Amino acid sequence: MVDGRASIADSDQGKSFHAFYDFLLSPTRQEELTDLLRRVHELPALADGDDRLRAIHHEWLAAGERTQTTVRTLSEQLRRYLDDRVWLENRRVMDILRSIETAALQLRGERRVELTVEIDALAPTVVLPMERPLYTPQARITLDSSDVQSGDDDFDAAALFGQVHVDPAPLTAHVRRALLQRPQVGLAALLHDHPLEQGLTELVTYFSLTDGAFDVVFDDTPEQVAWTDGDGRTRRATVPRVTYARRAAPIGAAR
Repeated sequence: MVDGRASIADSDQGKSFHAFYDFLLSPTRQEELTDLLRRVHELPALADGDDRLRAIHHEWLAAGERTQTTVRTLSEQLRRYLDDRVWLENRRVMDILRSIETAALQLRGERRVELTVEIDALAPTVVLPMERPLYTPQARITLDSSDVQSGDDDFDAAALFGQVHVDPAPLTAHVRRALLQRPQVGLAALLHDHPLEQGLTELVTYFSLTDGAFDVVFDDTPEQVAWTDGDGRTRRATVPRVTYARRAAPIGAAR
């Protein structure tokens, strides 16, 4: 039995994310990072750098909050799936018990009942202890940076400060406009009407949309989405099926 959110948090990706998130929430490490960023900006080579890098840890914290929201949504879907499976298993057990009870009532008048048991392909399972691989410790690698030399000062530092920000408001407006005509809309159909303009970053933003007018439903069924990047090449990504469902108006709400 997988326990929803715990299964995500115990994975390698979940542990890495929580370790980084704890780093962002630590006041001592925040002060250390702020001091390091200040010292980096004081370097002569970065005199014309982007000042937004000084507050990059605040943007990381906001991105972490959006990730936590996505994890909560996935946990709810996983918990709902497990509840359905448990209900089906319980129903199957009850059906088997009723069939056994019915057969027992039919045979209660019989004095001699021949009982037979059949086993298909009976064979022992042999597992040898020496077939298991022995433990191999990981080799420790010593890094020697004594020969590292300073590079050429004449380089373009724009790549260090280039960031892509996707505003979720227009994406939410696309979903709201599509839900005016139908009760639900899939991500693939939405991207067909509004192609991606900022690539994979915009696609991930679609996953983390939150709005009071609709719910985001994730399905395990994979589907492919495609877009054209800045170089004119077609990119494809396999993602879980995402459906945006319009929320029902509360009873007694004004029409």
